[in-house]
Amino acid sequence: MRFLPEGADTLRHLGYVAGPGRYYQPAYRHIAAAVGIEEGAILDVGCGAGWVCLHLAEGRPELDCVGIDRSPLMLRFARRNKGSRLNVSFREMEAEAITFPEHTFHVALAVQSAHHWRDTDAVLREVHRVLVPGGRFYVYEADSDATEVPEGWVRRIGPWPPDWWLIRNWRRYGMGAERWERLKEAVRRSPFGGGEDGRHGFYRRLVLTRA
Repeated sequence: MRFLPEGADTLRHLGYVAGPGRYYQPAYRHIAAAVGIEEGAILDVGCGAGWVCLHLAEGRPELDCVGIDRSPLMLRFARRNKGSRLNVSFREMEAEAITFPEHTFHVALAVQSAHHWRDTDAVLREVHRVLVPGGRFYVYEADSDATEVPEGWVRRIGPWPPDWWLIRNWRRYGMGAERWERLKEAVRRSPFGGGEDGRHGFYRRLVLTRA
């Protein structure tokens, strides 16, 4: 019986690669453009198959993008997707125990990974620690209360995926108002002390800055 959770995780990861990892490519490009960093070092916390890192690094040779994830399977996908790119790397690492030194990164982001954090307070402390003064941390989570799909944020093949399918998955895997407020409470008691709460596409977004 101990192997069942691992098997379930494998199926879920494979489902991501075949589904959201394909049709959310436009969303990842929008996020990369909004972050707007052209040089320096960026940390993708919970990078999954690596797509956000790859979009960030594309056409930006002065930018080093490091993705971390605790799933060896997802990191295998990420390294395969990376190909021969020199300014992208992926490492197996827990977000609650980041092994990089203080002041390593200019920007960090977590796209659709905060709902997986086992210890939100620890993650926020660790990300704050590895950011340079003035560094920003972008936290994105799909809005589980959303009722519409914004134009240009999803890649479709014919009618798939339909809006109802996307909205159903946001309700299942995203964050609604109550859970989002709990995340903001964690931010307020963290070293960040607060941040900018807003929206971007179908995501709720926090932008936190290290003083």
